Parts: sequence; structure tokens; C-alpha cells
Amino acid sequence: MKQALIFQGWPQKTTQHWYPWLKKELEKKGYRVFLPVLPTMYTKNPNMPKQLKFLEKLVKFNRETVVVGHNLGTQLAMRLAEKHQYQTMILVGGWDFNDLTKGIESFWTKPINHAKIIKNTSKRFVVHSDNDPYVTKLIASDMAGRLKAKFVFIAKGGHFMDSDGYKKFPQLFQLI
Repeated sequence: MKQALIFQGWPQKTTQHWYPWLKKELEKKGYRVFLPVLPTMYTKNPNMPKQLKFLEKLVKFNRETVVVGHNLGTQLAMRLAEKHQYQTMILVGGWDFNDLTKGIESFWTKPINHAKIIKNTSKRFVVHSDNDPYVTKLIASDMAGRLKAKFVFIAKGGHFMDSDGYKKFPQLFQLI
């Protein structure tokens, strides 16, 4: 069964940015789409173990699963790919190292295992902009290299949020 998961960033809500638009577009293409309100994501201290447990009860991953993560949701997508096989992983405005940000320590109890992620996913994309105020182009392109992912560069996209003009995201939809 074709299914997709969309993970919001921190501290963003599922009703913001391009998330609802992408859900609707994927449903039109026959996907079963999950845009879950992730436990603790809209708090000062999001908890990755709680989020993983929640998602593993919600979804049975398969080779037709697409996972899209934005911002801190990219780390969640990668942590799932360390444990589960799925088809496509799309990381938007993300990073793959402990940046020592207070509040997200539970996401960094161990380093990302790039080899497992590569083994467990068929297609990988890193989507980034040249004017992202949080993540540099170098950080994103290096992550793409470590993940053997296609680097998708979008000029002047910011962090791909409402305030950057991203209520819709056709370039992302084309990757699926």
C-alpha cells in the first residue's frame, strides 16, 4: 500500500506551511497519508523516543512508504530509517549532527547511522535553499553526501515556511 508520512518541524504545527497541501496532493494520487501531531513536538523539549514509539504504533512501514521530514522532523525521518525499511526519504531544511541546541537532546543520544539509512531506503533527497537562516548550504550538501542522497537546491526558498511563501511546495511533490 502506498503511504506517506509528513513530519513537521520544531516548534511547528501540522496546520502550517506546506504540510496540509502536500497531504491533500498525495491523497489525490492514492496515498494513505499520515500528518500526525507528533507528541511533544510543539513543546520546549521534544522527545524523540516518545515520537518514535507513537509512530511505530501508528504506521507499518513498507517498501512503498514515503517519509518527508522538515526541520527537526528530518532527524525523526533518519532515526526511523535506521530501524525500518521504506522507499523514499525526503529531508527539507535539515541536518544530521548534534548541534547542541537546548531542548532536543533526546534526538542525539547517539550519532546518525548513515550506512543503515542508505541500506534501508531506496531513494533519498536533501532539499535546501541558499538563504535558509538555520542551516547552511554546506551543511545540507555534506549531509546529502553522507546519505548518498540527491541534493535538491531551490534558490531563495528560505526555510520553506509560510513566511518564505511556502503554503504549497510543487518542487517537493515532484520528488515523490
